[in-house]
Amino acid sequence: MKIAVIGAGISGLGAALALSERHDVTLFERDGRLGGHANTATVRHAGREITVDTGFIVCNARNYPNLMGMFEHLGVETAWSDMSFGFSLRGGAYEYACDDLSTLFAQKRNCVNPRHIRMLLEVVRKFNRTASAELAEGALTGLSLGEWLDRRGYSQAFRDRFVLPMGGAIWSTSTRRMLDFPAANFVAFFDNHDLMTGLDPAQRWRTVRGGSREYVARAAAALGDRAVAGVGAQRIRREADGLRIRFDDGSEGRFDQVVLATHADVSLGLMADADATERRLLGAFPYSKNLAVLHSDPSLMPRRRKVWSSWNFLSEGAEADAERPAQVTYWMNRLQPLGDDAPPLFVSLNPARRPDPALTHGEYSYDHPLYSTDSFEAQADMDAIQGRGGLWHAGAWLGYGFHEDGLRAGLRAAAALGARPDWARDLGAPLPGPSFAPAHLPAHGPAPELAAAAAATAAE
Repeated sequence: MKIAVIGAGISGLGAALALSERHDVTLFERDGRLGGHANTATVRHAGREITVDTGFIVCNARNYPNLMGMFEHLGVETAWSDMSFGFSLRGGAYEYACDDLSTLFAQKRNCVNPRHIRMLLEVVRKFNRTASAELAEGALTGLSLGEWLDRRGYSQAFRDRFVLPMGGAIWSTSTRRMLDFPAANFVAFFDNHDLMTGLDPAQRWRTVRGGSREYVARAAAALGDRAVAGVGAQRIRREADGLRIRFDDGSEGRFDQVVLATHADVSLGLMADADATERRLLGAFPYSKNLAVLHSDPSLMPRRRKVWSSWNFLSEGAEADAERPAQVTYWMNRLQPLGDDAPPLFVSLNPARRPDPALTHGEYSYDHPLYSTDSFEAQADMDAIQGRGGLWHAGAWLGYGFHEDGLRAGLRAAAALGARPDWARDLGAPLPGPSFAPAHLPAHGPAPELAAAAAATAAE
């Protein structure tokens, strides 16, 4: 079949790689480069080029099985990384890090600070020990994170100086919005990602050696001229003989199937004939724009060098600013193997103030989904619109917003079209078979052979 994949982030790359083994597929990307959030910058220093990531950075074997499978398939080399957390308020007036006891009490007066000690005890004795059990018992169902924290009597310090900033840093949002995050999804994510096991987590993190552009380049090479950058879709309409795409340059193309591997709001904007259900589900995923600045200015790190961590939550005030998106600085020298001679390199997300221009290497903009109860409920209902008139939806927004979520969504769409590569390891429940005769559209497409292929793939 002739299939178009729109969007060349991880979802589109994964879907296109899988589909290319069985179909005539073309991957279209409006931007001049492929990769989406896999965006590697180059910093020149002391006569050499240092490659450093500014979007996607880390993965691990347990939580990213499909991504690790794709890396092995493409021959992508990874290296050990680190995922430590640091916290700093008002230029170092209050600081700690989670490496060990010495960093938890890097600020000596915290040894006799009752708020700090109570917060740590709540992390160890309450949150880490009981939250997972409450999740398993169903005690978190229907509660927002804020409601659950209130019911369980967590202290203000635990809320404002640990769990909400950490959540804001993970999902690139404000601590106020984290209060609306569904408690069950929050705890499930922390539990699944080994974030509730104390100072010595069992999970080890990895990063792509040479930067994420290495895997993008290998994926692009595998696709060859089937990956087209600089060509964006403008409008998609489902018709009797297939799907018609109008591109930005005014040209048009007809395809048997289309995978929209774009953000939910972008997908909805491309659809010329979305019905009420499609508008409701795709409209449940708002996005926020986040500025990422690559620089070498240490003033956007915690004041105490001992507190410097892989990711550092900072606030200029006495407490975290609840309304603005989380200000986080990633210490790239610790996250990636940049070399001993590399200068200090940081990526600051949503900095309250810009780093020194003389020490700034680049600025980048990334959109991230803002999750709520409505978002997760929409995810649960998405199968109802998958494949309607040959149109499929994929993206990291169908999970928790991370690389594995995006890849899994792209691979699930490909599997529903009869293409599941050997390197795909965990796709979850299969999507429903292709719908060639939705109620509001005429039938089209080679239903018998595709339905058989999809059924065979689902049975594997």
